[in-house]
Amino acid sequence: MLVPIAAMVLALVGHPAMPAQLVVAAPAPSIAVLNVDVWPEHDDPRVLIIYRGQLSGEVPVPHTLTFAVPPAAQVNAAAYRSGDGQLYSVDYQYRQEGGRLLVTLTVPERGFQFEYYADLITGRPQRTFTADLVFPLPVNAMRVAVEQPFRSSALVLDPPAASTTVTPAGFTHHLYTVGSWPAGQVWSVRASYEKADEMPSLPRAAAPPGPPTPASSAIRISSWGWVALVLAVLGVGALVAFWVAQRREGAGPALRPAARADATTRRDRRRPASQAQFCAHCGYRARPGDRFCSRCGRPLRGE
Repeated sequence: MLVPIAAMVLALVGHPAMPAQLVVAAPAPSIAVLNVDVWPEHDDPRVLIIYRGQLSGEVPVPHTLTFAVPPAAQVNAAAYRSGDGQLYSVDYQYRQEGGRLLVTLTVPERGFQFEYYADLITGRPQRTFTADLVFPLPVNAMRVAVEQPFRSSALVLDPPAASTTVTPAGFTHHLYTVGSWPAGQVWSVRASYEKADEMPSLPRAAAPPGPPTPASSAIRISSWGWVALVLAVLGVGALVAFWVAQRREGAGPALRPAARADATTRRDRRRPASQAQFCAHCGYRARPGDRFCSRCGRPLRGE
């Protein structure tokens, strides 16, 4: 019996129709995991939308992704995640097509992150927005988190969230477990809430500092430091001026003591004569009370 069965199997395998029937279709390229954050008024008056995804193993890398976003959206980040977990920015291009903006980026690794701000919120103080999300590849497992802004109340979501959680920063996140989602099909969430003020939940984060340039690597001086520096410069300038003036008085052939005294006395007519003393040897002006010349050391006249 074994021989006929083996012959039958060989005959079936060799049948021309069998290869087409036994071929198993390769898995289609997809996004294996996608986490979507929808953050209204997080650090900006608009809605910040973040995609954090991992391409499936069937997707060849580098791979080009094209995201459809609202026409007035502003891209905040386009990056890939390397094997060490760090994010690195990539270039992107965009074009208008119909009523949406298409943003294209190429990632060299399977991990990616894409962020944009969309001006979706209407109404004051009762506010509403609808976030429409669409993806370039089918998603195998998608999760969405909608953040409730600080100082807001009466938040209503459609569809309702499955659960909520509070982050370490104190934000309440409303969570959806969507599961698989087809490429090109819009997933929407509509939110309404009340908020009296116009301030975002957090101040806008500053851009990370780049490598120092000659201008930015200069020494930073506080306002009090500038005051001290100016005073020091003025003091040095005064000392230099005093030194130059003294050098000029002693430069060149010395005047006769009488002439030097007469010349200087004309400048000091309002001073008592006793304060205008000069060295008889070098003509240097002495201070009141000096007994010896501070330049040449000779005894002053009258001492």
